[in-house]
Amino acid sequence: MKRLAVLVFTLTLVFALVGCVGVTSGKGLLKEGTVKSVSVSSLPEGYSYSFSGEEAMAVVGYIQDLNLTAKFEENPNDYDGLTWVITFKYDNGKVLKLYHFGNMFIGTEDGKWYKMKTEEANCFGELLSELKSR
Repeated sequence: MKRLAVLVFTLTLVFALVGCVGVTSGKGLLKEGTVKSVSVSSLPEGYSYSFSGEEAMAVVGYIQDLNLTAKFEENPNDYDGLTWVITFKYDNGKVLKLYHFGNMFIGTEDGKWYKMKTEEANCFGELLSELKSR
């Protein structure tokens, strides 16, 4: 019982410290439920992909594995570049859109932006290339 209490305290402390620096996981961006399909388009227009099954789960896994920073000094409005519009369709009929912007930021429909690690952000284009070639 004592070990359990120490473990719970340690985990609580770790989560509190992570929250203080504003780091979060991409898991928090997704809704509860099972993703049925994922579509990805670009702004400006030019790219359009649609995935289901394993390919859709690869996109879900990419988002879940992101290490995001909620507090950052940059203003996304000061940047430009390609935006990937990632639309998740759930088996319960719900839809979620995320905006992967400038290989630096990822945003939600409600306007909340997070900063991505550059190496993680750059992997999304590579993932799309891999998935479309299957």
